[in-house]
Amino acid sequence: MKISTRGEYGLRALMEMGMEPGSAVSLRDIAERQNISLDYLEQIMPSLKTAGLIKARRGAHGGYQLTRPAEEITLYDALVALEGSLDPKECLADDIPEEERCPASGSCAVQEVWIDMRDAMKYALKKKTLAGLIERQRDRFKVPIHTNTDKEILRLVVFN
Repeated sequence: MKISTRGEYGLRALMEMGMEPGSAVSLRDIAERQNISLDYLEQIMPSLKTAGLIKARRGAHGGYQLTRPAEEITLYDALVALEGSLDPKECLADDIPEEERCPASGSCAVQEVWIDMRDAMKYALKKKTLAGLIERQRDRFKVPIHTNTDKEILRLVVFN
């Protein structure tokens, strides 16, 4: 199972909002800080809004903000909103019509491995909160998360 850039960038955007609780953060600011395409962020935000994780604020000081404290948003909630189901195989999905399900579903030792994987991932992601991620970023790395641009990477390689 791989998490797409949609999941990664969505988490980074949530972290940016969580670092400024009570304030609305513009997508342009998030895009610039994270070196993410503004157009791509605009495609990500509706999923987070539909999931009830963020809200938009209009006006001169408008932007996006979390709908609840970062302590109450689990990484599981965020990734499901961004990526959809985290089931490692389709045979575990609840929304597949019966006629399309694997004929071995429910009587397959391999399926039990997929169930164990799903449950372990769900358990781990539900224990982690957005607040914990933000705290770890501040404590361990001492700076906001930052994605280097190609120019910055080139400068680091050439001058180091």
